[in-house]
Amino acid sequence: MLFRTGLNLKKFNALQAADDGATVDLIHFLESLSCSESGRVSRCASGKRGSMTVEAALVFPVFLLTVTAFVYLLAMTQLKTEVGRSLTDSGKQLAEIAEYADTAGSIESSAAVILYGKQELKEYLDGRVATAILQDGVGGISTLGSSWEEDTGLITLQASCQAVFPPGITWFHPIRIMQKRVVRGWIGFDGREESGDSEKEEVVYVTDYGSVYHKDLSCRYLKLSIRQSDLSKVSDLRNESGGKYYPCEKCWEKGADRVFLTEDGTRYHQSLNCSALIRGIHTVLLSETLLPPCSVCGG
Repeated sequence: MLFRTGLNLKKFNALQAADDGATVDLIHFLESLSCSESGRVSRCASGKRGSMTVEAALVFPVFLLTVTAFVYLLAMTQLKTEVGRSLTDSGKQLAEIAEYADTAGSIESSAAVILYGKQELKEYLDGRVATAILQDGVGGISTLGSSWEEDTGLITLQASCQAVFPPGITWFHPIRIMQKRVVRGWIGFDGREESGDSEKEEVVYVTDYGSVYHKDLSCRYLKLSIRQSDLSKVSDLRNESGGKYYPCEKCWEKGADRVFLTEDGTRYHQSLNCSALIRGIHTVLLSETLLPPCSVCGG
C-alpha cells in the first residue's frame, strides 16, 4: 500500500514539473511574440513620421515660392502705377510750360523733355517701397523716347525700367516695364477762317460745363493755378478769398497724404484727373454761342 502511494506521488510530481515547464515555455513564446509586435508597431510609427517629414520638405518650398511670386506681382503692379502717375503729373506741368515756350524758351528740344521727365520721376519715386525691385534703383529708369513736337505741340513722355525677381538675385531674367503718356501743350488757338474771302469772325472759348463764354484763354476761370500740398498742412491754408479748403466730393478718398488745390477754389483733391480740376475748353464762333460773356474777360 505504501509502495503504491509513493509511486503515485512520484508520478504527480513528474506531471507537475512537466506542466511547469510547458507554462514557462508558453510565457517565453508570448513574450517573444509581444516583442515582435511591439517592434513592428514602432517601425510603422517611425515610417509614418518619416513620410510626413519628406512631404513637408517638398511642399514648403513650393508654398514659399508661390507667396514670393504673388508679393512680387503686387510690387511690380504698384511700380507700374507709380511710374505712370509721375508721367501724367509731369505731362500736365510741361503742357503749361509749352504756352510760354516761344518767348521764355522753357522747352527748346526733346532732350530737355527727357531730362525733365527723368528728374521728376526720380523725385516722385524716391523712397517708395515699390522701387526696391528696380534693377539699378531709381537711377535705372530711362526716359529715352520722350519728345516735344513744336509744330503740333504734342509732348510725349516715355519711361522704361527693369524689374528683378526677387531683389538681389541676378540669375533671374529682368522684366521690362514701360509707361507712356502723350499730352498736348497749351499753345492756344489763333482762330479759324470761314470759307471764301469773308473777314475773320471772332472766336471765343467755352468749357464743357461752363455758363459763360470767354474771350481770353488766359482768363483765371479757364487757367487754373493748381498747386500741391501735404494733407497735414491743408487746415492751415486759405484761398485767395480767405476761405478754408474742404474735401472734394468727387475724388476724395481717405488714405491719401498728398492733395491738389487751386488759389480760387474751396476744395482739395486727391487726383489731378478730377473733373473739377479739368477744363474741357472748346473754341466756337461768337455767333454760334448763346452764352453770356464772362464777367472778367468777356466785357
